[in-house]
Amino acid sequence: MSPPPSERPIARGFAADGETERALRAGLSNHEARVQRGRFGAALRALAAEPSAKLVFVDFDGVPEPETAARELTAVCAFGTVLVAMGSTDTAHLTRALLREGFADYLVKPVSAAAVRGVSATALDDLPERLYAGRVIAFAGTAGSGVSTLVDAIARGVAAGGRTASVVDLARGSVALPARLGAEPAGDLTTLLATLDSGAPDADRPLDPDGPSDPDPLIDPDLLDSVCAPTDTPGVALVAYPGTGAMPEAPSPPAVKCLLEFMANRAHLVLVAGLHDPDARAAIMQGADARVLLYEPTLPSIGAAVHCLALLGSEHPALLVQSHPRMRRGALSQAQIRYALAERRPDVTIPFDSALHAAATGEGRQRGPGKAYLDALRQVMERAVEVPAPASFRA
Repeated sequence: MSPPPSERPIARGFAADGETERALRAGLSNHEARVQRGRFGAALRALAAEPSAKLVFVDFDGVPEPETAARELTAVCAFGTVLVAMGSTDTAHLTRALLREGFADYLVKPVSAAAVRGVSATALDDLPERLYAGRVIAFAGTAGSGVSTLVDAIARGVAAGGRTASVVDLARGSVALPARLGAEPAGDLTTLLATLDSGAPDADRPLDPDGPSDPDPLIDPDLLDSVCAPTDTPGVALVAYPGTGAMPEAPSPPAVKCLLEFMANRAHLVLVAGLHDPDARAAIMQGADARVLLYEPTLPSIGAAVHCLALLGSEHPALLVQSHPRMRRGALSQAQIRYALAERRPDVTIPFDSALHAAATGEGRQRGPGKAYLDALRQVMERAVEVPAPASFRA
């Protein structure tokens, strides 16, 4: 017996490998979806026997004749079903062939959760109202919790994967992140934020449907260019305050939001850190596409994390990361940490890595980080940044 319409999934997904299966589950988490491990044959049999979903993802790896397989698949799906193929073959010929057979898109592996989410939003007419094309990730944590180290590693990983990244460091008077990125802050960020603050729209004011569809930019693009400093990694730019001079005032949240929107139309990923001002931190993290919250296994650091989680609320979930950037005699036990976090467990634990400590202090034999550390970076990148981790993150 066919399930009633209310129980039929909106989306179906079939993945030939675990990494693709995880991307489908994460990318379709906002929809009623059924995702399972299975190659093309299993997908064809299942789709022929069950009511058609509105959106179907099928893995084409191992299919000897993709065009014939595409015709078989369209024959068993209802008219109007949006079909998306996935596979490891990256050729224009295959993509055009699948589009001719009625497929809406072809995603080349490794498939990211963000790509699945974007395709499903377009297919299901569920595109969010936003003013930028990229993705904004906010990082927060107490001083010394490893935020700069993590942002630096992820920015380089994004660039290694062929994407562009802009790092926006709002820490005033700190040079930790610019130094890690091998960059010298450029331009006058204080003046730019003041300019944006004077012209930033009220965040609580509803959009005017009768207003101009393409308003004039708030700032001259040359002014934005002037604060973007190159780093020692091609594809990564830095926006930060200068390390010398008078301490600037804390930026207003509306001005920072405008800056991030501008940057997210210039780069695939915008990584924002240095959120030390409480008002700006809460507003920017709530408005980001994803949030990463770090803490050390100490009571002050955990207390700050718990307070931040309470401000974010359940509607703005954060990836909670327990970080061990240094050996600490006063670190809490696992039982004490669970108690302090009200039994919430960290999503990812970044272990202490002696190789990184040696590199930072200039002591000991220089070598790359270990497997446990690289695996933690991979988890953060794939779960929060939602792009596949590069080979350098796999020991």
